[in-house]
Amino acid sequence: MLEQSGHTKAHSECFQTVFESDIESVQKRPKSSSQDNYKKLFEIVKDCSNSKLQQAHSDEIPEFDSLEDSCQIRPSLCTNKSSKQSQEREEKLFEKELIQPLNEEDYQLIAKSEREQCKLPSIVMKNGGCYTGYWYKKKPQGQGEYKFADSSRYQGEWSNGYASGKGKFFDAEGGYYCGDFHLNYMQGKGVYNYSDGSIYDGQWSNDKYNGFGIEVKGDSHYKGQFRNGLKHGHGILIFGNKEKYEGAFINGQFEGKGTFMWPDGRRYQGDWKNGMMHGQGILSWSDGRVYVGQYVKDKRQGFGTFQFADGRKYSGQWMNGLQHGTGEFTEQHNQITKGVWREGKLFSLI
Repeated sequence: MLEQSGHTKAHSECFQTVFESDIESVQKRPKSSSQDNYKKLFEIVKDCSNSKLQQAHSDEIPEFDSLEDSCQIRPSLCTNKSSKQSQEREEKLFEKELIQPLNEEDYQLIAKSEREQCKLPSIVMKNGGCYTGYWYKKKPQGQGEYKFADSSRYQGEWSNGYASGKGKFFDAEGGYYCGDFHLNYMQGKGVYNYSDGSIYDGQWSNDKYNGFGIEVKGDSHYKGQFRNGLKHGHGILIFGNKEKYEGAFINGQFEGKGTFMWPDGRRYQGDWKNGMMHGQGILSWSDGRVYVGQYVKDKRQGFGTFQFADGRKYSGQWMNGLQHGTGEFTEQHNQITKGVWREGKLFSLI
């Protein structure tokens, strides 16, 4: 509530004493329009010091201290950090020397592919893996399968000794990728089904999400742009509890212009930084309340206007989510009270 501090009460009582003595003196003289206005001013100040300001509770203005209201989205749902499976796959599939036969006699077998493409039996490599498939000019070429020591494997097309073209990679934990490869990297269009149930369907570059893609992770669903494995650019993120963000991402965080919507009808549209409301924005409620102004780290801070559904409004300075500094409160009948607020309460009149 826009409650009065002791200082405000004393301040308004001082106004009341001055105005009462003035009214008694002017009542002894013929009335004029200016005298009527003077008496009206006294009545306004007297009303403000008593019942009128008590209609405007500061606790009617919602704060954003709880996790439910703060827009502090869990980092795991905003960022796309590589899973354990993909990290292990990077260490294996990206090896430039996958094809290094362990036994000398296998080199003689591979020599058969010097002049024409041929299919050879499994050949064990120095890293513990083995390759079965087609060879040409002593390098895997065509269809083939490479099994790693930990039981993960690649099946698909090979070119000049590299996994290139269409293929499938099965990781050791039960996840698998199906799509395009280039020089042992997932590159192009592909779908990865992870063992924890997460799915990514989209563009890849150098084994990371790059370009447009769709990610289903836990109870969240993202559709938009990625860069180097992180949400980056424009996208739409929908959570399992029906909360929704649509707007700009930078390195996996809400940043730039964006809109966040809650299932209870609340809606914030404005600036974001590091995953938080920061800058100029508009927050509206389903019951008609609306705040238009500045934010700092999810809190109303700077200049802003909060308007109630019944037409009352506060315009002025805010700090840490509360009215703090100079401002004015407008009643339903357009009566305006100007003053100084401290931590959500009226401190003194101006």
